[in-house]
Amino acid sequence: MRIDAHMHINFRNISTQNIIDYLNKHKYDCCWLMTWEDASPEKWNIQNLPIENVYDAFLRHPTRIIPMYAPDPQCNDAPGKLLTWCSRGVRGCAELKTTVNWRSDKLKRLLNAVLKVKMPVVFHMENRPEVLANLKTDTRLEVVLLKILQSGRLKGIPKRILEMVAEVCAPLERWKKQRTLFPGYKLDFASLRVVLKEYPMIRFIGHGPLFWQHIFADEGKNACAQQQGIVRKEGLTCSFLRNYPNLYADISAPSGFHALNRDHAFSRRFLSEFSNKLLFGTDNYPLGHEDLLNSLRLGPKIMKQLMGANAEQILMG
Repeated sequence: MRIDAHMHINFRNISTQNIIDYLNKHKYDCCWLMTWEDASPEKWNIQNLPIENVYDAFLRHPTRIIPMYAPDPQCNDAPGKLLTWCSRGVRGCAELKTTVNWRSDKLKRLLNAVLKVKMPVVFHMENRPEVLANLKTDTRLEVVLLKILQSGRLKGIPKRILEMVAEVCAPLERWKKQRTLFPGYKLDFASLRVVLKEYPMIRFIGHGPLFWQHIFADEGKNACAQQQGIVRKEGLTCSFLRNYPNLYADISAPSGFHALNRDHAFSRRFLSEFSNKLLFGTDNYPLGHEDLLNSLRLGPKIMKQLMGANAEQILMG
């Protein structure tokens, strides 16, 4: 079976019919169709992709669409919402794209519900440039400081001066946190490690720019598309996939594509070692993910695993 294990409806102008046409054109049997849910999307200026649209597509094409739903864990009824939709045929908790840390009690309540119904979790990790905004209570000095922070002019300023500023405006890091518009999605690998240990029966599937940046040890703060040259040392993502049996990954989106397109020799080794833990997906981006895999000449057994067998096995439990 050939499966695109990461797709959305009404994202990047992709309709239900577009999805079916895409599956037919590339001879994919089905796709995992996922939501994004945020209880307050206006806060981060994001696009919600509701479960109702995913479920409608599933009802129209039940053999081609595998519906998945990840409620915002900040909603008090998130566990109940997941269980309700699971009873209607939802097969996975995806895409979990939340600013809530893995250690959050609310997130763990959702994971406990996931554990009951034995479904996989697809999560998104992304670090965004700091976006700060004024508070209505800011003083003139705080307004000036915010402008300086936004311009990046604090780089190179002696620590003594920053400490003096912090005394006036409250500790600088806490001051910045209060004004941060977008703190990023699932930034903490350390707390991810704790959750992987705490929920060994849940199959977690990693995805997103931050997750794929850490395939290399030289990730710094650059996006995968900006990383070039031979990979000399593997990063956290490799060690996590190697050491945690319940962690998987999908290669979708620009982040997965560019990570694997950087150094083909490294990618062959990576895909061969983790051939039973990686899933093919596109995330609605027509970058040529399958063409890239074909160019690496991985062999029919590995290609079969990547292109659908692993995704099928995960859903079987």
